[in-house]
Amino acid sequence: MTLAKKISMGAVIGFIGLVALLIVIYFILGRSYLVIEENPEQSEAIIVLSGADGRLEHAVELYAEMGAEAMILSNSTENATTKEEALQLGIPSDIIIEEPEATSTYTNATLTKKIMQDKGYSSAIVVTSDYHSRRTRMTFEEIFKDSGIDLTYGVAPSDFSPEGDATELDTRISTSEYVKLTGYWLRLFIF
Repeated sequence: MTLAKKISMGAVIGFIGLVALLIVIYFILGRSYLVIEENPEQSEAIIVLSGADGRLEHAVELYAEMGAEAMILSNSTENATTKEEALQLGIPSDIIIEEPEATSTYTNATLTKKIMQDKGYSSAIVVTSDYHSRRTRMTFEEIFKDSGIDLTYGVAPSDFSPEGDATELDTRISTSEYVKLTGYWLRLFIF
């Protein structure tokens, strides 16, 4: 067997093993593992991640409740995370910081960390959807470690249900999140 065939066969076996592991994790941990429960603490900034409806609205609720010096809109070019939408929801223009380049949870973390450091902020509430909260916390905690920036998390509700009988939406979201969670775990802690 040639080296290329051995490598190819190893990749296939590795992929099958990863899929099997994901299935086991999914059935052992279930959908509820994806959702973290946390009470956000008053912070200097609120970081809003793009990617789903409801996140900006939840950030606005947190701002009304706790205040903040800044609201950082990560991937501010995407619908549901634009400056215009934040303004329409009552966020003052002078506290909005747009971050237009993020393309993933990983880049949400790296790019907002730079903004936080450049502005000298020492605390933030990171706002994302419930089903995305486990991966968000894992990613942000790893990227922000040793930065001196304290993070808490605001979890916006969605149509995802972590308990009970799974709908087609629940299954699709949880499967996607477990695949991404595994990929992020490998990226952050192995490679």
